[in-house]
Amino acid sequence: MDERFQSVVAEVKNQVDSGIRPSIQLSVEWNGMPVVDYAYGADASTSSLYWLWSSTKPFVAVALLQLVHEGRASLDDRVSKFIPEFGCAGKERCTLIQLLTHRGGFPDSAPTLRRELFRCARRWEDALAFVCKMAASWEPGNARGYHPCSAWYIVGELIQRLDDRPLSDALDARVLAPLGIEHQQFSLGRPDRLSSPAMTVQTPTERGAPPQAEADYYNDIETQRALMPGASGISNANQVLKFYRALLADGRGEHGTLLPPEWVRRATFPHVVGIPDRTWLRDIPWGLGFHLKHVIPSLDDCGETATPGTFGHGGHFLVNTAWADPGKNLAACILSNGLTEPRTGMEAVSKLSQSIHDVVDSILRSGGTTS
Repeated sequence: MDERFQSVVAEVKNQVDSGIRPSIQLSVEWNGMPVVDYAYGADASTSSLYWLWSSTKPFVAVALLQLVHEGRASLDDRVSKFIPEFGCAGKERCTLIQLLTHRGGFPDSAPTLRRELFRCARRWEDALAFVCKMAASWEPGNARGYHPCSAWYIVGELIQRLDDRPLSDALDARVLAPLGIEHQQFSLGRPDRLSSPAMTVQTPTERGAPPQAEADYYNDIETQRALMPGASGISNANQVLKFYRALLADGRGEHGTLLPPEWVRRATFPHVVGIPDRTWLRDIPWGLGFHLKHVIPSLDDCGETATPGTFGHGGHFLVNTAWADPGKNLAACILSNGLTEPRTGMEAVSKLSQSIHDVVDSILRSGGTTS
Protein backbone atom coordinates (compact mmCIF):
# COMPACT_ATOMS: atom_id res chain seq x y z
CA MET A 1 0.00 0.00 0.00
CA ASP A 2 1.11 3.55 -0.80
CA GLU A 3 1.61 5.15 2.63
CA ARG A 4 -0.08 8.36 1.44
CA PHE A 5 -3.39 6.46 1.42
CA GLN A 6 -3.37 5.72 5.17
CA SER A 7 -6.51 7.85 5.62
CA VAL A 8 -8.37 5.57 3.21
CA VAL A 9 -7.37 2.52 5.24
CA ALA A 10 -8.44 4.37 8.39
CA GLU A 11 -11.91 4.88 6.88
CA VAL A 12 -12.15 1.17 6.05
CA LYS A 13 -11.26 0.29 9.64
CA ASN A 14 -13.70 2.87 11.02
CA GLN A 15 -16.62 1.45 9.04
CA VAL A 16 -15.89 -2.11 10.14
CA ASP A 17 -15.09 -1.24 13.77
CA SER A 18 -18.26 0.86 14.06
CA GLY A 19 -20.38 -2.08 12.91
CA ILE A 20 -21.47 -0.73 9.53
CA ARG A 21 -19.88 -3.72 7.76
CA PRO A 22 -18.48 -7.05 8.99
CA SER A 23 -15.61 -6.74 6.50
CA ILE A 24 -14.48 -4.59 3.59
CA GLN A 25 -12.11 -5.36 0.75
CA LEU A 26 -10.67 -2.43 -1.21
CA SER A 27 -8.43 -2.17 -4.24
CA VAL A 28 -7.34 1.12 -5.84
CA GLU A 29 -5.15 1.86 -8.87
CA TRP A 30 -3.92 5.28 -9.94
CA ASN A 31 -2.19 5.90 -13.28
CA GLY A 32 -2.05 2.14 -13.76
CA MET A 33 -0.22 1.60 -10.47
CA PRO A 34 -1.71 -0.25 -7.46
CA VAL A 35 -1.85 2.09 -4.48
CA VAL A 36 -4.19 0.17 -2.16
CA ASP A 37 -5.00 -3.55 -1.96
CA TYR A 38 -6.41 -4.08 1.49
CA ALA A 39 -8.98 -6.07 3.46
CA TYR A 40 -10.18 -5.67 7.03
CA GLY A 41 -12.66 -7.54 9.17
CA ALA A 42 -13.30 -11.06 10.37
CA ASP A 43 -11.78 -13.70 8.07
CA ALA A 44 -11.13 -11.11 5.34
CA SER A 45 -8.01 -11.03 3.18
CA THR A 46 -7.13 -9.54 -0.20
CA SER A 47 -7.89 -12.92 -1.80
CA SER A 48 -11.30 -13.36 -0.13
CA LEU A 49 -14.25 -13.70 -2.48
CA TYR A 50 -17.38 -11.57 -2.29
CA TRP A 51 -20.75 -11.34 -4.00
CA LEU A 52 -20.68 -8.62 -6.66
CA TRP A 53 -24.46 -8.38 -7.02
CA SER A 54 -25.23 -5.68 -9.62
CA SER A 55 -21.55 -4.88 -10.05
CA THR A 56 -21.72 -7.99 -12.27
CA LYS A 57 -23.74 -6.12 -14.91
CA PRO A 58 -20.89 -4.30 -16.72
CA PHE A 59 -19.05 -7.60 -17.31
CA VAL A 60 -22.10 -9.07 -19.03
CA ALA A 61 -22.83 -5.86 -20.93
CA VAL A 62 -19.32 -5.84 -22.41
CA ALA A 63 -19.74 -9.40 -23.68
CA LEU A 64 -22.87 -8.32 -25.57
CA LEU A 65 -21.14 -5.20 -26.90
CA GLN A 66 -18.36 -7.38 -28.29
CA LEU A 67 -20.93 -9.36 -30.26
CA VAL A 68 -22.46 -6.15 -31.59
CA HIS A 69 -19.00 -4.88 -32.58
CA GLU A 70 -18.45 -8.15 -34.46
CA GLY A 71 -21.60 -7.52 -36.47
CA ARG A 72 -23.67 -10.36 -35.05
CA ALA A 73 -26.34 -7.86 -33.98
CA SER A 74 -27.03 -4.13 -33.89
CA LEU A 75 -27.84 -2.05 -30.84
CA ASP A 76 -30.98 -0.93 -32.66
CA ASP A 77 -32.15 -4.47 -33.39
CA ARG A 78 -35.30 -5.56 -31.64
CA VAL A 79 -34.74 -8.24 -29.03
CA SER A 80 -37.52 -10.34 -30.60
CA LYS A 81 -35.37 -10.75 -33.72
CA PHE A 82 -33.21 -13.14 -31.70
CA ILE A 83 -35.62 -14.18 -28.91
CA PRO A 84 -39.06 -14.38 -30.59
CA GLU A 85 -40.83 -15.46 -27.40
CA PHE A 86 -39.83 -12.18 -25.76
CA GLY A 87 -41.78 -10.07 -28.27
CA CYS A 88 -45.15 -9.93 -26.49
CA ALA A 89 -47.14 -8.04 -23.85
CA GLY A 90 -45.99 -4.59 -24.98
CA LYS A 91 -42.29 -5.50 -25.29
CA GLU A 92 -42.37 -6.06 -29.05
CA ARG A 93 -40.37 -2.92 -29.90
CA CYS A 94 -37.72 -3.30 -27.20
CA THR A 95 -34.19 -3.02 -28.62
CA LEU A 96 -30.78 -4.10 -27.41
CA ILE A 97 -29.75 -0.56 -26.54
CA GLN A 98 -32.90 -0.12 -24.48
CA LEU A 99 -32.00 -3.22 -22.46
CA LEU A 100 -28.55 -1.82 -21.65
CA THR A 101 -29.89 1.62 -20.70
CA HIS A 102 -32.82 0.45 -18.54
CA ARG A 103 -35.44 1.70 -20.99
CA GLY A 104 -36.92 -1.70 -21.85
CA GLY A 105 -40.13 -1.04 -19.92
CA PHE A 106 -40.24 -4.26 -17.87
CA PRO A 107 -38.40 -3.59 -14.58
CA ASP A 108 -38.70 -6.11 -11.76
CA SER A 109 -38.46 -3.39 -9.13
CA ALA A 110 -42.02 -3.67 -7.75
CA PRO A 111 -41.89 -5.80 -4.55
CA THR A 112 -44.51 -8.34 -5.65
CA LEU A 113 -42.97 -8.80 -9.09
CA ARG A 114 -39.49 -9.03 -7.63
CA ARG A 115 -40.58 -11.80 -5.24
CA GLU A 116 -42.18 -13.73 -8.09
CA LEU A 117 -39.01 -13.55 -10.17
CA PHE A 118 -36.82 -14.56 -7.24
CA ARG A 119 -38.92 -17.70 -6.74
CA CYS A 120 -37.67 -18.98 -10.09
CA ALA A 121 -34.43 -16.98 -10.39
CA ARG A 122 -32.20 -20.00 -9.68
CA ARG A 123 -33.67 -22.00 -12.58
CA TRP A 124 -32.51 -20.48 -15.87
CA GLU A 125 -35.26 -21.72 -18.17
CA ASP A 126 -37.99 -20.83 -15.69
CA ALA A 127 -36.56 -17.36 -15.06
CA LEU A 128 -36.16 -16.70 -18.78
CA ALA A 129 -39.73 -17.82 -19.49
CA PHE A 130 -41.02 -15.63 -16.64
CA VAL A 131 -39.27 -12.53 -17.99
CA CYS A 132 -40.34 -13.21 -21.57
CA LYS A 133 -43.98 -13.28 -20.44
CA MET A 134 -43.73 -10.09 -18.34
CA ALA A 135 -45.97 -7.24 -19.43
CA ALA A 136 -44.33 -3.90 -20.20
CA SER A 137 -45.00 -1.10 -17.72
CA TRP A 138 -44.39 1.47 -20.45
CA GLU A 139 -43.67 1.52 -24.16
CA PRO A 140 -39.99 0.57 -24.55
CA GLY A 141 -37.87 3.68 -25.04
CA ASN A 142 -40.51 6.12 -23.75
CA ALA A 143 -39.26 6.15 -20.15
CA ARG A 144 -36.62 4.51 -18.04
CA GLY A 145 -36.40 2.69 -14.74
CA TYR A 146 -33.70 0.49 -13.29
CA HIS A 147 -34.21 -3.20 -14.15
CA PRO A 148 -32.44 -5.03 -11.28
CA CYS A 149 -32.61 -8.53 -12.82
CA SER A 150 -35.28 -8.87 -15.52
CA ALA A 151 -33.49 -7.25 -18.47
CA TRP A 152 -30.28 -9.07 -17.63
CA TYR A 153 -31.74 -12.51 -18.17
CA ILE A 154 -32.52 -11.27 -21.67
CA VAL A 155 -29.01 -9.84 -22.13
CA GLY A 156 -27.59 -13.20 -21.00
CA GLU A 157 -29.82 -15.14 -23.38
CA LEU A 158 -28.87 -12.84 -26.25
CA ILE A 159 -25.20 -13.60 -25.59
CA GLN A 160 -25.91 -17.34 -25.57
CA ARG A 161 -27.86 -17.28 -28.83
CA LEU A 162 -25.50 -14.92 -30.65
CA ASP A 163 -22.33 -16.63 -29.39
CA ASP A 164 -23.70 -20.19 -29.51
CA ARG A 165 -22.26 -21.28 -26.18
CA PRO A 166 -23.30 -21.08 -22.51
CA LEU A 167 -23.12 -17.64 -20.95
CA SER A 168 -20.41 -18.58 -18.44
CA ASP A 169 -18.23 -19.99 -21.23
CA ALA A 170 -18.77 -16.87 -23.33
CA LEU A 171 -17.88 -14.64 -20.39
CA ASP A 172 -14.75 -16.67 -19.68
CA ALA A 173 -13.50 -16.37 -23.25
CA ARG A 174 -14.66 -12.85 -24.05
CA VAL A 175 -14.05 -11.00 -20.78
CA LEU A 176 -12.03 -12.93 -18.23
CA ALA A 177 -9.35 -14.30 -20.59
CA PRO A 178 -8.27 -10.98 -22.18
CA LEU A 179 -8.22 -9.37 -18.74
CA GLY A 180 -6.16 -12.11 -17.13
CA ILE A 181 -8.83 -12.70 -14.48
CA GLU A 182 -8.25 -16.07 -12.87
CA HIS A 183 -11.07 -18.62 -12.98
CA GLN A 184 -10.44 -19.41 -9.32
CA GLN A 185 -11.22 -15.77 -8.52
CA PHE A 186 -14.37 -15.15 -10.57
CA SER A 187 -17.64 -17.05 -10.86
CA LEU A 188 -20.91 -16.49 -12.65
CA GLY A 189 -22.86 -19.57 -11.66
CA ARG A 190 -19.72 -21.67 -11.15
CA PRO A 191 -18.76 -21.42 -7.46
CA ASP A 192 -17.23 -24.92 -7.45
CA ARG A 193 -14.20 -23.65 -9.35
CA LEU A 194 -13.43 -20.86 -6.86
CA SER A 195 -10.34 -21.00 -4.68
CA SER A 196 -12.45 -20.58 -1.54
CA PRO A 197 -16.11 -20.13 -0.61
CA ALA A 198 -17.62 -16.67 -0.91
CA MET A 199 -17.60 -14.62 2.28
CA THR A 200 -20.73 -15.26 4.32
CA VAL A 201 -23.32 -12.54 3.72
CA GLN A 202 -24.53 -10.96 6.95
CA THR A 203 -27.35 -8.56 7.77
CA PRO A 204 -27.90 -6.52 10.93
CA THR A 205 -31.09 -6.50 12.98
CA GLU A 206 -31.54 -2.76 12.52
CA ARG A 207 -34.74 -1.35 11.10
CA GLY A 208 -34.78 -1.13 7.31
CA ALA A 209 -32.02 -3.70 6.77
CA PRO A 210 -32.72 -6.76 4.61
CA PRO A 211 -34.09 -9.73 6.58
CA GLN A 212 -31.96 -12.71 7.57
CA ALA A 213 -33.80 -14.78 4.96
CA GLU A 214 -32.21 -12.65 2.23
CA ALA A 215 -28.70 -13.20 3.59
CA ASP A 216 -29.47 -16.93 3.84
CA TYR A 217 -30.60 -16.91 0.19
CA TYR A 218 -27.24 -15.60 -1.00
CA ASN A 219 -25.30 -17.95 1.29
CA ASP A 220 -27.10 -20.96 -0.19
CA ILE A 221 -24.78 -22.80 -2.60
CA GLU A 222 -27.72 -23.32 -4.97
CA THR A 223 -28.07 -19.55 -5.32
CA GLN A 224 -24.37 -19.26 -6.00
CA ARG A 225 -24.71 -21.92 -8.71
CA ALA A 226 -27.58 -19.99 -10.32
CA LEU A 227 -26.96 -18.07 -13.52
CA MET A 228 -28.24 -14.58 -12.74
CA PRO A 229 -26.53 -12.32 -15.28
CA GLY A 230 -27.30 -9.10 -13.45
CA ALA A 231 -26.52 -10.23 -9.94
CA SER A 232 -24.67 -13.49 -9.25
CA GLY A 233 -21.03 -12.64 -9.92
CA ILE A 234 -18.53 -13.58 -7.20
CA SER A 235 -14.97 -12.25 -7.22
CA ASN A 236 -12.56 -10.06 -5.32
CA ALA A 237 -11.58 -6.41 -5.61
CA ASN A 238 -8.17 -6.74 -7.26
CA GLN A 239 -9.62 -9.00 -9.96
CA VAL A 240 -12.57 -6.67 -10.67
CA LEU A 241 -10.10 -3.81 -10.96
CA LYS A 242 -8.51 -5.53 -13.98
CA PHE A 243 -11.77 -4.86 -15.82
CA TYR A 244 -11.72 -1.12 -15.07
CA ARG A 245 -7.97 -0.90 -15.67
CA ALA A 246 -8.55 -2.16 -19.22
CA LEU A 247 -11.35 0.32 -19.86
CA LEU A 248 -9.09 3.17 -18.73
CA ALA A 249 -6.45 1.84 -21.14
CA ASP A 250 -8.67 2.12 -24.24
CA GLY A 251 -9.94 -1.43 -23.79
CA ARG A 252 -6.56 -3.17 -23.56
CA GLY A 253 -6.37 -6.02 -21.06
CA GLU A 254 -3.33 -7.96 -19.88
CA HIS A 255 -3.83 -10.68 -22.50
CA GLY A 256 -5.95 -9.10 -25.20
CA THR A 257 -8.47 -6.47 -26.18
CA LEU A 258 -11.67 -6.16 -24.20
CA LEU A 259 -13.23 -3.54 -26.50
CA PRO A 260 -11.83 -1.21 -29.17
CA PRO A 261 -11.33 2.38 -27.95
CA GLU A 262 -14.37 3.70 -29.84
CA TRP A 263 -16.56 1.08 -28.17
CA VAL A 264 -15.19 1.95 -24.73
CA ARG A 265 -16.25 5.53 -25.40
CA ARG A 266 -19.65 4.39 -26.65
CA ALA A 267 -20.21 2.15 -23.63
CA THR A 268 -19.38 4.93 -21.17
CA PHE A 269 -21.14 7.75 -23.05
CA PRO A 270 -24.26 9.22 -21.35
CA HIS A 271 -26.98 7.67 -23.51
CA VAL A 272 -29.75 8.49 -21.03
CA VAL A 273 -29.67 11.63 -18.91
CA GLY A 274 -32.03 14.36 -17.78
CA ILE A 275 -35.14 12.31 -17.00
CA PRO A 276 -36.03 10.74 -13.64
CA ASP A 277 -35.57 7.00 -13.24
CA ARG A 278 -38.92 5.42 -12.36
CA THR A 279 -37.23 2.99 -9.97
CA TRP A 280 -34.87 5.37 -8.17
CA LEU A 281 -37.05 8.48 -8.64
CA ARG A 282 -34.02 10.58 -9.57
CA ASP A 283 -31.74 11.13 -12.52
CA ILE A 284 -28.98 8.54 -12.81
CA PRO A 285 -27.24 8.90 -16.19
CA TRP A 286 -26.70 5.58 -17.97
CA GLY A 287 -24.14 4.36 -20.43
CA LEU A 288 -24.42 0.87 -21.91
CA GLY A 289 -24.52 -1.25 -18.78
CA PHE A 290 -22.68 1.37 -16.71
CA HIS A 291 -24.01 4.11 -14.50
CA LEU A 292 -22.26 7.45 -14.86
CA LYS A 293 -21.43 10.20 -12.38
CA HIS A 294 -24.62 10.98 -10.52
CA VAL A 295 -26.37 14.33 -10.76
CA ILE A 296 -26.71 14.55 -6.97
CA PRO A 297 -23.12 14.43 -5.69
CA SER A 298 -24.10 13.67 -2.08
CA LEU A 299 -25.22 10.20 -3.18
CA ASP A 300 -22.30 9.52 -5.51
CA ASP A 301 -20.91 6.08 -4.80
CA CYS A 302 -17.91 7.11 -6.92
CA GLY A 303 -17.23 10.18 -4.75
CA GLU A 304 -18.39 13.79 -4.82
CA THR A 305 -15.25 15.07 -6.54
CA ALA A 306 -15.13 12.38 -9.22
CA THR A 307 -14.67 14.06 -12.60
CA PRO A 308 -17.43 14.08 -15.25
CA GLY A 309 -17.28 10.89 -17.28
CA THR A 310 -16.66 8.64 -14.28
CA PHE A 311 -18.40 5.30 -14.82
CA GLY A 312 -19.01 2.07 -12.94
CA HIS A 313 -21.72 0.17 -11.10
CA GLY A 314 -22.78 -0.44 -7.52
CA GLY A 315 -24.17 -3.63 -6.05
CA HIS A 316 -27.12 -4.38 -3.75
CA PHE A 317 -28.07 -0.84 -2.74
CA LEU A 318 -24.37 0.03 -2.55
CA VAL A 319 -23.04 -2.76 -0.39
CA ASN A 320 -20.24 -2.57 -2.93
CA THR A 321 -19.19 -0.62 -5.99
CA ALA A 322 -16.51 -0.38 -8.66
CA TRP A 323 -15.73 2.68 -10.75
CA ALA A 324 -13.18 4.33 -13.03
CA ASP A 325 -12.46 8.07 -13.25
CA PRO A 326 -10.81 8.79 -16.64
CA GLY A 327 -10.12 12.40 -15.64
CA LYS A 328 -7.78 11.23 -12.89
CA ASN A 329 -6.85 7.84 -14.40
CA LEU A 330 -8.12 6.39 -11.15
CA ALA A 331 -10.09 3.20 -10.45
CA ALA A 332 -11.42 1.56 -7.31
CA CYS A 333 -13.38 -1.47 -6.20
CA ILE A 334 -15.06 -1.68 -2.79
CA LEU A 335 -16.57 -5.00 -1.72
CA SER A 336 -18.29 -6.11 1.48
CA ASN A 337 -20.34 -9.00 2.80
CA GLY A 338 -22.55 -6.83 5.00
CA LEU A 339 -26.06 -5.85 3.99
CA THR A 340 -27.48 -2.78 5.71
CA GLU A 341 -30.24 -0.22 5.62
CA PRO A 342 -29.93 1.31 2.11
CA ARG A 343 -29.24 4.92 3.13
CA THR A 344 -26.56 3.83 5.59
CA GLY A 345 -24.94 1.68 2.93
CA MET A 346 -24.99 4.44 0.32
CA GLU A 347 -23.43 6.94 2.69
CA ALA A 348 -20.71 4.50 3.78
CA VAL A 349 -19.65 3.55 0.25
CA SER A 350 -19.78 7.17 -0.91
CA LYS A 351 -17.65 8.29 2.03
CA LEU A 352 -15.05 5.62 1.34
CA SER A 353 -14.90 6.52 -2.36
CA GLN A 354 -14.54 10.18 -1.48
CA SER A 355 -11.68 9.39 0.91
CA ILE A 356 -9.79 8.03 -2.12
CA HIS A 357 -10.43 11.22 -4.08
CA ASP A 358 -9.39 13.35 -1.10
CA VAL A 359 -5.93 11.77 -1.12
CA VAL A 360 -5.50 11.96 -4.90
CA ASP A 361 -6.81 15.53 -5.07
CA SER A 362 -4.43 16.59 -2.31
CA ILE A 363 -1.46 15.00 -4.07
CA LEU A 364 -2.39 16.62 -7.38
CA ARG A 365 -2.78 20.05 -5.76
CA SER A 366 0.71 19.76 -4.31
CA GLY A 367 2.14 18.73 -7.69
CA GLY A 368 2.76 15.15 -6.66
CA THR A 369 2.50 11.94 -8.71
CA THR A 370 1.83 8.27 -8.17
CA SER A 371 5.47 7.62 -7.24
